[in-house]
Amino acid sequence: MTTVSPAARRALAVGLTLAACLTSCPVLATAAETPAQDSSGAGLDRYYRQHLGWGSCIKGPDDTTGRDLDQAGVQCADVTVPLDYAAPRGRTITVAISRLKATDTRHRIGAILLNNGGPGGPALQSPPQARASMKEVGARYDIVGFDPRFIGRSTALDCGLPVGMTWLSAGTGRAGFDRQVALQKSLADKCRATDAAVLPHVTTRNTARDMDVIRGTLGERKISFLGYSYGTYLGTVYTQMFPGRHDRMVLDGAINPSDYRPRLLKGTERENEKALSDWAAWAAEHHDTYGLGRSRAEVLAAVDRIVAAATRAPLTIGAGADAFRIDDSQVPLLLFSGIADDTAPARASFGELLSVLAKAAEGRPTTVPPMLVP
Repeated sequence: MTTVSPAARRALAVGLTLAACLTSCPVLATAAETPAQDSSGAGLDRYYRQHLGWGSCIKGPDDTTGRDLDQAGVQCADVTVPLDYAAPRGRTITVAISRLKATDTRHRIGAILLNNGGPGGPALQSPPQARASMKEVGARYDIVGFDPRFIGRSTALDCGLPVGMTWLSAGTGRAGFDRQVALQKSLADKCRATDAAVLPHVTTRNTARDMDVIRGTLGERKISFLGYSYGTYLGTVYTQMFPGRHDRMVLDGAINPSDYRPRLLKGTERENEKALSDWAAWAAEHHDTYGLGRSRAEVLAAVDRIVAAATRAPLTIGAGADAFRIDDSQVPLLLFSGIADDTAPARASFGELLSVLAKAAEGRPTTVPPMLVP
């Protein structure tokens, strides 16, 4: 049996550590909050009874996402919610939502709300894909995507995140870890400096409350829910805060609520190593396409070389003005994300990505793979 190489194992471990840190990030979700029956109903009627101005999803001339949604028959609206549910007459914010209405109106079941995880994952763009994945039952639902408070097209929270910055890992050594600690502290300090009064209200429980306001504005007595990863935790919180107000609940990649804390994914290293090893065996069968090796061991060695090269110096992807660099704070998370889906299209996309990274690790010219296109 082929074992995963040490560098690849370290990269996966770093990715796991990053993911655990992200899913417990206090700016996005307060994991320590214990789900409980919601009792803050006073003064909220105006939010539940508000009229939504459904219309085009296009927000500007370069909004390709909005155009795609419009072409798919999706409409968008903004839902007004209180910043602080304990002070409903105070400051308000908006939550952006989208809706793809049921086409099988005779057999309509209701509305289903989407959350793609994160925390911090937008879902405004997701109704068309969700309908396709729901196959014959999708036409029976109004499929509703939403960007959680302070995410995507909802009211913004600007913490000075560098343009183009995505999730980062701690790298492969102590120096990378120290750099990320300093970066994350600086971002937290910027958030605190500009929006200190807002931060206590960016929580999972308030996102669940926003979901219930969305349910009310849609005129639904009960609402269904499809959540992935962190979305499974959010969905669980909703059911416990608002019992009796949910219908079908689909929790994909369910997180045990009692384990929702830092080091959430500790103990899953073996499964992730196996997933990478299984993908390497698949990639070896497609060597003529991706050029990563003709055996599992050769592909894993190629992954090892990518990690080692990124540790020495950033890898250059693309050419000219469109070129950008990927270092050892990004490669581990790309590996972690790439093995999450073992469907044929996902494996092919991951193969294309690693083929490009392997060329970059050797200093060869590359083009930007679709997986990395913003």
